[in-house]
Amino acid sequence: MSPAPGLPSRRGLLRGAGLVLGVSAATLAGARLATLWHRLPPFLLSEGVAVGPDGVLRALAVGSRVVYEPGSRVPTAATDPVAVTDAERRSLVEAARARRSGAALPDGPWRDLADGALDDLLALTSPVLAQDGAPAVDYPTGSVLAGTVGIWRYTWPRDAAFAAAALAAAGLGEEALTVLDRLAALLGPDGSFQARYTADGGVPDARSPQTDGTGWFLWAAERALLGDGGGHGAAPSPRAELRAALTTATAHLLALTDGADRLPTPSPDYWEVEEDRLTLGTAAPVLLGLEAAGRLAAAGLLGGAVASDALSRRVCEVRAAVERVFAPGWGRHAGDDDVDAALCWVLPPFTEPLAGALGARAALLTRLARGSGGLAPGSSWRDDGVSWTPETALVAWSAQALGWDSEEEQLRAWLSASRTAVGALPEKVAATGAPAGPAPLAWTCALVVLAACR
Repeated sequence: MSPAPGLPSRRGLLRGAGLVLGVSAATLAGARLATLWHRLPPFLLSEGVAVGPDGVLRALAVGSRVVYEPGSRVPTAATDPVAVTDAERRSLVEAARARRSGAALPDGPWRDLADGALDDLLALTSPVLAQDGAPAVDYPTGSVLAGTVGIWRYTWPRDAAFAAAALAAAGLGEEALTVLDRLAALLGPDGSFQARYTADGGVPDARSPQTDGTGWFLWAAERALLGDGGGHGAAPSPRAELRAALTTATAHLLALTDGADRLPTPSPDYWEVEEDRLTLGTAAPVLLGLEAAGRLAAAGLLGGAVASDALSRRVCEVRAAVERVFAPGWGRHAGDDDVDAALCWVLPPFTEPLAGALGARAALLTRLARGSGGLAPGSSWRDDGVSWTPETALVAWSAQALGWDSEEEQLRAWLSASRTAVGALPEKVAATGAPAGPAPLAWTCALVVLAACR
C-alpha cells in the first residue's frame, strides 16, 4: 500500500529512525517520526522466520511461501530459496526436534495454533540472528527476542518472562530455566529492569526502566520452579545466581511498596509510554510478583534476607491497596474506568479475583473490540482500527480461565485466522484484517502456548 500523500515511505521512516538518534535533535525528531508513523496504516514487516545454514535465524521477506519441516522452523528443500545441503538440513531439523522433544501440548482447540507458536518461540529464544549487511549476532543463551526485524530485535523482560512461563507450561523446563537465568543476569543491582536490552546486555535508548518487569520475573520463576505452570515432570532446580536474583527482585518490590499507601510509583508499562499516574499495568504485576515471591520463599528458594511473615503481610497490604485505588472502575489509571487488558491480571489465571474486577471484566471484550475482530490494548488507545495480538491472546486466556467459552472461542478463532501465509502470529492486524508488524511476536506466541496448556 502506498504511503499517504506528502508523507515519507515506511521504509524511509525506518531508515530515518536510525539516523535521527545520532543527532542532537533526536528527541524532537523521534516525536515527529512517531506522529508520522501513527498516521500510516500498519503493514507487515516479515512473513515469519526460517533457520538456515549454520543454524542462523533469518526473517522471511513478506510474500514468502515456505513450508516448514515438521517440528522446526527449517524450510523444506522444495520451498527454501536459501541453499542448504541435504545433510545440513537434516541436522538442523534433528536439532530443532530434539530441542522440543520434551514438549507436551495438550490436545484441544488450541493445539494447532500453539504448535506453531511453540516452534516460533523456540526460534526466538537463544538465536543466532542474521543481520542485513552485517555478521550474524549470537545472542546469549536464554535471550528472547520480541521479533527478528528492526526495533523488535531486543529482549523485553516482560516478553521473556511470559516466554519462560510458556516454555515451562509446555514441559520444557530447562529451556525456561535458561530464560530465567538470562533475566537474572540482566537484573540491576537494585532489583530493577530496564525497558529492553540489546544482545550485549546494554540498552538501545533512553527509555525509563519499567517496574512491571521485576514482577513478571518473579511470577514466571514461581510458575517454572514450583511446577505451577502446567508443565509435566519435575521442575528444574535453580542455580545460586538465579536464587540470588529472585531475592534481590523481591527486596526491590518490597522497597517499592514500603510507602504508606503500599503502592509503587508510576512507571511505563506494556503500553511503552511515560506515565505520571499509576497504572494497573504496573500495580498488578507488582502484586503478582509479591504473591509469587511469597510462594518461592515458602519453598525455600529465596535468601534469608527476605522474611516470609513480613512478605505475607505485604502481599495482603498491597492487594488491599490495589483494590482500594482501582475499584470499582478498574481502569488503566487509578480512579478511572479507562479499562485495558491489564484487568486480566487481577483475575484468574493470574490470581484470585480482586474485589469488583470480575464485573469490569465482563464488559472488557466490548470495550476493547475492533472492527476487524481483535482487540485494542485499552479503551483509551488511539482509535485507528488496529487490533493487537498480545492483548487479544491475553483476553482469550483470561476467558478460558473464567469459563467464558464463547468469548474464548471467538478470540482464538480470530488469532488463528490472523496468521501470516507461513502460519506466524503477527504483532497486530490492520483494520482491513491484514496481518501487520513483525511476525512472529514472542509475547503473543507465549500467551497462545499458555492458553493451550491451561
